[in-house]
Amino acid sequence: MSSIQLIGLLQRSAWSLPRLGAIALLALLAGCEGDVTVDMTTEAPANPNITQVQARVRGLEFTGSSGTETLEFTDPQPLDFMDYALDDNTFRLFTSEKLPEGRYTGVRLLFEDDQDEDEAFVVVTGNNSGTFPMNLAAGESASIDFEFEDNDSQSEAFTLMLDLRQSLSFDDDNDEYTLTPVLRAVRTEDIGTIQGNLTVSCPAGDTLITGAVYLFQGQDITPDDLDGAGVEPFATSPVFTSNNNTSFFYSLRVLPEGNYTMAATCIGNDDDPASDEDLEFRNIVNVELDEGEVLNRDLP
Repeated sequence: MSSIQLIGLLQRSAWSLPRLGAIALLALLAGCEGDVTVDMTTEAPANPNITQVQARVRGLEFTGSSGTETLEFTDPQPLDFMDYALDDNTFRLFTSEKLPEGRYTGVRLLFEDDQDEDEAFVVVTGNNSGTFPMNLAAGESASIDFEFEDNDSQSEAFTLMLDLRQSLSFDDDNDEYTLTPVLRAVRTEDIGTIQGNLTVSCPAGDTLITGAVYLFQGQDITPDDLDGAGVEPFATSPVFTSNNNTSFFYSLRVLPEGNYTMAATCIGNDDDPASDEDLEFRNIVNVELDEGEVLNRDLP
């Protein structure tokens, strides 16, 4: 081998080693991430005359062992949460997006800043109808629990439930709504449901048409309304009726396994998270829900 050939070989080696090191580093970094897929659905607000709750969602913030990580849309579009408040409609927020390694314990919605009245609003029909401005407040994180480990390819998929009954309040003085997101998050494959018929006897002057079913974490819990104090419901469901209002049923969706207390009220439409109401709960029962179970439980 000539001296010129030897010099060329050394030069190529000197160039290749850093390049190979960079490739190895990129592979290592890729191995430190996991894939997350997130769907979202909503539960209807207390006021049955609300037909539209619209805002622009910027993305999600994850709380983890190393601080916070965010996933954001490149072009946030207006989202009407009422489109997903019936049946099992869900909205795909993110598909197989990367999150760094670490343990994640919370997730919350992020809204676009400084939304105008034509971007964030509530539409009400019937009595007191109109289009009302909506303030967007930072909600608490929903509890999650998963971990992406170093050099271990992992995927997580979970569903968020935005409970508008717990999230949406009305300010009579300023004639406007405030949305403070109350979320729960459940691994999609583990989602449970509690559903059934109601034949609850209502006090004179009340009817199940304006009723609701509330679910509380733990058993033998004394039910309370939405007021930011004491025991707060974990999940709620409006009372649904047949076309001729002769039969009533409920469906508590997107639930994790656990022990719960369930109660019905005939005046669920009166509940507002910003005030304290006596909802006169009745038919209080304990229920146990297994992972992924659809539990049929009538409330006689």
